[in-house]
Amino acid sequence: MRRLLFFFVLSLSLPVFSQTGMITINDKAGASELVERHIYFNKEHGQLPGYRIQILSGNSLGDVKTAKSAFLQVYDEYKANIIFEAPNYKLRVGNYSNRFDANRDLQDILIEYPNAFIVKDLINISE
Repeated sequence: MRRLLFFFVLSLSLPVFSQTGMITINDKAGASELVERHIYFNKEHGQLPGYRIQILSGNSLGDVKTAKSAFLQVYDEYKANIIFEAPNYKLRVGNYSNRFDANRDLQDILIEYPNAFIVKDLINISE
């Protein structure tokens, strides 16, 4: 019975053939123009969606500025930004286009800042 089932399944796979052909793309909807506009917009505004590492969040601007100064003394190769999202000031570092790169640097930062984590943010493409 098993042999019969085996030969039946094998016979079903025999008539499978690959197909060859040519693909033609008709861009009637204007996708290429939309891509061009997107590239132009990003160059004008200088920002893209990406990732940063958030070090600290607090409601005192002075405390966050002090933390930024202390961070930059230890990690001078990073760019640090203070942003305000009501009611907190947040210290975020880095400009990462993908989460993999952000995670690599996060592992180094977690030694000094164990509460640091990755957040989605607009990153500067000029840096």
